[in-house]
Amino acid sequence: MNPETTTTSNRLKKLRRLRRTLETLGLEGMIVSHLPNIQYLFGFTGSTGTALVTPGQSFLFLDSRYILQGRAETTACSIEMTSPSLEQALAQKVRSIGILKLGVEEPYLSLQRYRLLANTLPRTVKLKPVSGLVEELRMVKSIEEIEEIQRTLDLTVQAFESIIPEVKPGVREIDLAAELEYQLRKRGARKTSFDTIVASGWRSAMPHGVASTKTLAQNEFVVFDFGAYRAGYASDMTRTLFLGKPASEQRKIYTTVLDAVRRAEEGIRPGLSCQAVDRLARTHIEEQGFGDYFGHGTGHGVGLEVHEGPRIAPAQTRRIRRDMVFTIEPGIYLPDKGGVRIEDVVRVSPSGCEVMTRCPKELLVL
Repeated sequence: MNPETTTTSNRLKKLRRLRRTLETLGLEGMIVSHLPNIQYLFGFTGSTGTALVTPGQSFLFLDSRYILQGRAETTACSIEMTSPSLEQALAQKVRSIGILKLGVEEPYLSLQRYRLLANTLPRTVKLKPVSGLVEELRMVKSIEEIEEIQRTLDLTVQAFESIIPEVKPGVREIDLAAELEYQLRKRGARKTSFDTIVASGWRSAMPHGVASTKTLAQNEFVVFDFGAYRAGYASDMTRTLFLGKPASEQRKIYTTVLDAVRRAEEGIRPGLSCQAVDRLARTHIEEQGFGDYFGHGTGHGVGLEVHEGPRIAPAQTRRIRRDMVFTIEPGIYLPDKGGVRIEDVVRVSPSGCEVMTRCPKELLVL
């Protein structure tokens, strides 16, 4: 089977699963507005588009800028022009098919567009806000998706390893971030998946310490948190280095986070709840006396979006399933002293998990 046939077959499988969900909800169609969901279902990568999924057909509504791109990229849908407007084109299609119960993606359809659509559709059509239907499908990855995430992770690791010789006292965080982003693009990245974090010294206690003009100094942690998109799927990784000679407390902090990561990765298995995975990491950090300094969740899904489901956090009761892909990224952040975070991406396997981030986690002292 050639790749194009495989792609079409995979998209049809996704649509069949979505249609079964719509049938269960008593809906005769659904408007898909979230671009990552449109890309997942049909392969379209443009910046504007709206899809209509019905039991028998799917339609992708595009303006004149994207008609050719849509025809070139997509399968399993009919390309429609948004003329004279998106709302009128949608209303005409809904009317011609005879849809009476129509789902709309919440929260991605704006209130203004919702009102325009409601006013344009026949009064006999009932709109029902729905959320998470496509995202639920996206949580379990296909082999092709996992392979693409792995390729993106590999180039991310290579870019990081290439800049390690540049990490030295006197260098600005923003200069390291710029070099890292250059190395990502040099290896095939299309863009970064979020603003690159390079946080040193006291700033390493800021979980989202985007690179600043601060210069690196001796005897401090340097946290790198970054990622990229290569061909649609994201990567995300964090490593913490140390400049100089770490004190005993600094070594304890790093070892505690490292052990928390390993305990979580060793304990993951299908059927475990997301909150149970979180506890695998969090309990160890609490036992070492740092519970008050780990405030965020242990992980999140990675795929077409760098932050997607499932969420690995204390209140999340969802059960993890085979071929889910998510991060494990506990951290300890001591105000005015510094912090440590280590982040891997893992894939849930039949009996455990596979660590996809092929980069050493032991403390690297420079």
